[in-house]
Amino acid sequence: MALAPPKKNEPVQRVVRPTLKAPQYDENRLQELGIHRYESKHLVLYTDIDPDLARPLPKLMDQAYTAWEDYFGPLPADSAGTDYQIVGHIMADRALFREAGIIDDRFRIHLEGVYRNQVFWMNDQPIDYNRRHLMIHEGTHCYMIGIPNPTNRFVWYMEGMADLFRTHATDAAGKTQFRVFPTDRQNFPGLGRTRVIEEEVRKTGPRLIEAVTALTPNDFLNYDAYSWSWGLCAFLDGHPKYRDRFRNIGGLVTGRSNATMDLRQTYKGDWNELEEEWLVFAGNVCYGYDIERTTLDLRPGKPLASGTGKAEVDIAANRGWQSSGVTVEQGQTYQITAQGKCVLAAVPKPWESEPQGISIRYHAGQPLGKLLAVIRTQALAESSPYTSMLQVIPIGREAQLVPKVTGTLYFRVNDYWNELGDNTGTFQVTVK
Repeated sequence: MALAPPKKNEPVQRVVRPTLKAPQYDENRLQELGIHRYESKHLVLYTDIDPDLARPLPKLMDQAYTAWEDYFGPLPADSAGTDYQIVGHIMADRALFREAGIIDDRFRIHLEGVYRNQVFWMNDQPIDYNRRHLMIHEGTHCYMIGIPNPTNRFVWYMEGMADLFRTHATDAAGKTQFRVFPTDRQNFPGLGRTRVIEEEVRKTGPRLIEAVTALTPNDFLNYDAYSWSWGLCAFLDGHPKYRDRFRNIGGLVTGRSNATMDLRQTYKGDWNELEEEWLVFAGNVCYGYDIERTTLDLRPGKPLASGTGKAEVDIAANRGWQSSGVTVEQGQTYQITAQGKCVLAAVPKPWESEPQGISIRYHAGQPLGKLLAVIRTQALAESSPYTSMLQVIPIGREAQLVPKVTGTLYFRVNDYWNELGDNTGTFQVTVK
């Protein structure tokens, strides 16, 4: 994060949030048209949807408001000392809202929703979860635009954070968690961010961080820009090595008018490692991707001693790529052997595997439980997929490896990236 040093003796100025006039409507006319008003501390909602679906929404927005305060810091008070209250419109039949004078013929929503200051308008959604997460998305914009130094000039961050907060889960007691990583299609219906990234990766490979942060407002006329912005924010917010610095960005940028959102400056000490880990994440992302278990040790390996040199390493089944500590050289011949057993999953029943894998189920074209390898080069390539860590080499119980590149050798036990948590056991791997 690049911040200009404060000037000496610079006077402290009290920051006051502008008092914005809320839209005024003829409530009786709205009732006649079937548009009802629902209110909580931080939301006034006008909508024509089923009242049973509408009533819980203001309280959900209040929970989101608390989460925004915890993450970005509280909004300053306005001159009147009133609570910040968002005004929202969820429209099932836009003709009713046009007849009520809430919108006119010039009103446009390019995709699903639009906001202006602390007011938002959105199309109703056929799935209740989508309705709630789109409302939270627009509400996040309204909160972020109310911050003294709004972040709307950093469009990838503005949209990525709105998508990050809108991904939520509510328990049976009505308590909601925000900024959760979507686990599956059943609990996060209609949330296609991972699918959009997966499809683009299959066609053209992952995008570099710089390509995501360079997105322009016009790019957000299409859904793919939202997906990549969400992906970058979710990765940085969830990765144990990078998240503290990323979470500080919100407070620094929004609290200082001279702050710039320069990720290269924020991560200048480990930018290359960050880019590599991001590409591995983006190249494999799926519902339930386990960021914690797939963190990488990117310290360079060392060559084997000439002649009889060998290295032995244990590879855990419940982790992503794990370094062998060995640098392999292009064109040289290496013998890799593996032994041991691991157990994949616990339900519906444990599947025991040796290094050759079990052929009753496959992931990425290889049997589950099979030992796999990649080689990490010191520098990224100039073209997609940029990282050599997306070029997987099947190993199994025994293989002869003649590397096409020089770099550090990594191994993992083949499994879906969202099913690592219940795996147990290790393979003992020898490289010579």
